[in-house]
Amino acid sequence: MSIDQTPSTVLYQVVAKEMNTTEAAVRQATSLEGLGIDSLEMIEIVMAVEDRLGISINDRELHAVSSMPELLALIERSPKKATA
Repeated sequence: MSIDQTPSTVLYQVVAKEMNTTEAAVRQATSLEGLGIDSLEMIEIVMAVEDRLGISINDRELHAVSSMPELLALIERSPKKATA
């Protein structure tokens, strides 16, 4: 994994792109609500992060997430997708 593909960097890039804001604004935000992320946007963000990092995020755990640090922690502990 290259330096620019760390879970935090990927998350901040994806959220910034999806929410049409800067990575700096995403890094400063704590709550997902504060960034204006709704459930549909969350699905799109998670799918993009899963694709870029090759991981599989647990949907049940995702529903309990309400902050950027919680989302990052979930991403960091998510298992790699099985390769066929």
